[in-house]
Amino acid sequence: MQRGFRIFSIILAIVLAIYFSWSKTGRKSPSLDVQPHIDSLYVLNADAGKGNIVGINPFMVPQDYASAGHFQAKLESYLQAAQLEGWLTPRTVVLFPEYIGTWLVAAGEKSSIYQANSVSAAMTTMVGSNIFSFLRNWFMAPDEAEDKVRHSVFASKAENMARIYQDVFGKLASKYKVTIVGGSILLQNPVVSRNRIRIKNGPIYNVSAVFNPDGSMQPELAMKSFPIDDEKPFMVSKPVEAIPAFNLPVGKTSVVICADAWYPETYKAIQRNQSAIILVPSYTLSDKSMDKPWGGYSGHARPPDVDSLDIGKISLREAWVKYTLPGRIKSSGAQYGMNVTLRGKLWDLGSDGEFIAVTPDSVYTGQKVEGGSMVCLYIR
Repeated sequence: MQRGFRIFSIILAIVLAIYFSWSKTGRKSPSLDVQPHIDSLYVLNADAGKGNIVGINPFMVPQDYASAGHFQAKLESYLQAAQLEGWLTPRTVVLFPEYIGTWLVAAGEKSSIYQANSVSAAMTTMVGSNIFSFLRNWFMAPDEAEDKVRHSVFASKAENMARIYQDVFGKLASKYKVTIVGGSILLQNPVVSRNRIRIKNGPIYNVSAVFNPDGSMQPELAMKSFPIDDEKPFMVSKPVEAIPAFNLPVGKTSVVICADAWYPETYKAIQRNQSAIILVPSYTLSDKSMDKPWGGYSGHARPPDVDSLDIGKISLREAWVKYTLPGRIKSSGAQYGMNVTLRGKLWDLGSDGEFIAVTPDSVYTGQKVEGGSMVCLYIR
């Protein structure tokens, strides 16, 4: 028996040595190649000295998430462009889109991940090269996590993702002396403590942090309240009544993450917050999806004020204008709003959408583009 145990131990040691050698190889970051792909720039209103909102619809690719340096260089390329346009002042708020930080899950991974043809292939390689961390989070997954695979992928990288997300946005806010709404990121049970995002064991949330011009953070995180069908199996929602209001240079502001902008309850909460501005970081999956017939609500029941005859009849783009920020902002009492969306070639996920900006007397939408875009909205 002892001889058999020794042989088994030797074989196990060899297998583990081979595995760890494989898991650590091929993790050299790709060369830094910043391509902002800015197809359009917009300026809305004249500068009245009351501050402005700069919306960024960035064009992201997997290589932009290879490291903190790659991520920072790509995001900074848009801030540099805004600075050249003269858009950045101490009263500027910069808005990035939903999921801008989520793909930091790929940071520090094998270079083959950034070349993968599909997100499924990329995640399979990631799980394989981080199998012990993945399995630990699998067995520790909370009851809310029906999809333990996706939960465990993000939970196993949550601390590193949070660190890069906060460090990069904090540095950029401090360098350019602006306020930054950091789009959103999927993190495991995050809280802000002592000016840091702390990760605790628990479910995954879709959250947004706000960074001050000195690089510090606002003490609360905005969290998604209405996850869509694809998100619900591994993501937990925050009660819509808990939407925070941030005192920013342009006025009291609420941050509403993507699908939350479709629901009347969101605007009732904002009315109670007495916010003057609503900022919506969003992401629309699949190329050219905005021109397709609108499929209706996802993840939650259709609100009673929505015309069921619009479903399958109007385009998704038309539905965004009718049933999100432009169509609902008046019920909140807010005066200004902006929606930006994530663009790019992130494996096989696709993307679509343009900015939407709302003022007391107008609604603006960007022209369809294949790349990224930027918009400057001055508060009057």
